[in-house]
Amino acid sequence: MRRRSPVLTEVREAPARQERKKATRVLVEHHELLRAMMRRLSEIPRSQPGRRRALADELFDELWIHERIEENIFYPAVRHITPGTAAAWSEHRQLTDQLAALTCADPRTERFDRELGVLHDVLESHAHLDEELQMFPEIERFADEELLAELGDRLQARQGRLRSSRRVRRFLRLERALLRRTAR
Repeated sequence: MRRRSPVLTEVREAPARQERKKATRVLVEHHELLRAMMRRLSEIPRSQPGRRRALADELFDELWIHERIEENIFYPAVRHITPGTAAAWSEHRQLTDQLAALTCADPRTERFDRELGVLHDVLESHAHLDEELQMFPEIERFADEELLAELGDRLQARQGRLRSSRRVRRFLRLERALLRRTAR
């Protein structure tokens, strides 16, 4: 029996090299994930409060991660390209406040549905109108391609680390619990 060369085996079995994503693409894809989570959440009936609460908690975590990667990596790197980052920071405060209101609402109530609707509107205003339609095209027009790719790598790496961190998960669970306790 003929043995294959180890080099040939490595080449054939090596995973395909993933194409690098621009930072704006990484963020748009995360916006789409957040939208899908909100859509799924709005489709779960009030008669299933446990499922609604669990998905709302996942949404809380993902939005927290999204804000961290934008605020800690993306905005500082592009603030010299666009003045839109200043407004984006303040919109994150609105998102955080609205997310807190949703977290405090009982998932069996109409209030939960209203808070989710407001959160959806705030996210669409921030993500779609301000970032995707205005800020990102401006950044893509004036930023270096390599910078956008390098930022995309950094955003994805940080996102992965935050998602997999036990410490972050414990922190977010504690933050949600504190919000709910103060709402009583």
